[in-house]
Amino acid sequence: MAVVFEVSKSLYSLRDQPATSLAEDLRRTAAGQLGKDGVEGARAVADAIEQALVGATDDPVPLVGDEAEAVFYMLNVGSNPTDPAQTEERALYGAVRELHEERPHEG
Repeated sequence: MAVVFEVSKSLYSLRDQPATSLAEDLRRTAAGQLGKDGVEGARAVADAIEQALVGATDDPVPLVGDEAEAVFYMLNVGSNPTDPAQTEERALYGAVRELHEERPHEG
């Protein structure tokens, strides 16, 4: 089983284990345990991932705005570009990174 994410009308999937880890990290982010980046959208994405993992929905998890930012920050620090087992994570990271780069930033 996998969790499917929708980013800019494209679909990306993560196997259960990486999706579970992402949801757990997003919950920690939402609680302020992992810094301030990505806090705003973290809880909503974590909830959506968990709904998909328990089979409550087959719909893709939409990643836009704050939710995409939350996933960007989690994958930005947690993805290993040289690990062949992280192909799915790298694809999803590339998609949310594009949204991150298009987003206006303070500073």
